[in-house]
Amino acid sequence: MKKAWMMIWAAIVVHVVAFYLMLQGVEPISADFFIFAWWTYIVFLSGVNHLRGRNSLLLDNPGEFVWVFLYSIPVWLFFEIYNFSLNNWHYIGIPVETYLRWPGYIMSFGTVLPGIFETETFLKNFGVLTEVRGRPIRVTPALLIRFVVIGFLVMLFVPFRPDLFFPLVWLGCIFLLDPLIYWRDQRQFSFLGKAEQGDYAIIVRLLVTGMICGLLWEFWNYWASAKWVYTVPYLGFLKIFEMPMLGFFGFPPFALECYVLYRAFLMFRERFIHGRKFIPVVTVLLLIIYCILAFMGIDRWTVENYKVTVF
Repeated sequence: MKKAWMMIWAAIVVHVVAFYLMLQGVEPISADFFIFAWWTYIVFLSGVNHLRGRNSLLLDNPGEFVWVFLYSIPVWLFFEIYNFSLNNWHYIGIPVETYLRWPGYIMSFGTVLPGIFETETFLKNFGVLTEVRGRPIRVTPALLIRFVVIGFLVMLFVPFRPDLFFPLVWLGCIFLLDPLIYWRDQRQFSFLGKAEQGDYAIIVRLLVTGMICGLLWEFWNYWASAKWVYTVPYLGFLKIFEMPMLGFFGFPPFALECYVLYRAFLMFRERFIHGRKFIPVVTVLLLIIYCILAFMGIDRWTVENYKVTVF
């Protein structure tokens, strides 16, 4: 308990100091403020979740936290790769030095899943949306197939007509992966499995989590000198921070996507990685290559301008 309180107060102090230094334009705090903000937020929530429910990833299951952090990077890069054709966001003020830029990518993208999961746990620990009942749905093999086909077509159409289908990138993985989770006898972790029982709590809680995290992403991004900006077709008006107002509706389903992507990874890990030697090594090598190529793509197509970091 003492350790949790120390982490909570340390997170608050570091966050406040980083915010002050960012306002003063002190580098590299100003450029990396987003990283400081999110990691102090995650540490803060981890401490609270530990005290409240003994269910913090960071404090109560650190081994799984490492997995969540590491998997968060390729998960976000999946959307970065889609953005090569969408061109919905660009980065400005990014450090020109690769030895600073790429670790910055890792530390930034690695906050996505931990931030979402700790926020959802925080809501659950305080009794927010823990009982949301509704009409049960009947899940049939035909429904599962239709969902998979819809998800596949959505993710296929997005890069071919990004001007029309760009919002669907935040929905496709839900339709594609959740039926597969259900099929693999993981119904207790599937949205469809929960809906089959009339239990919509995790779905609604994740939707709220997505909006909370989205507001924080945009708020903290707005203040950083290294940030992203948006070029969204048709909907790029009435901005809140850097995000067009209607764009905030993409954050709730994005939280659902992150959940199903991680559940799919857990199924893969359980089936192909545990107890084997060759497959984990190959998987790690492929993920490293994937991340390096994605980082190179971001440098080439998504970063709009660089700046030299002055210490």
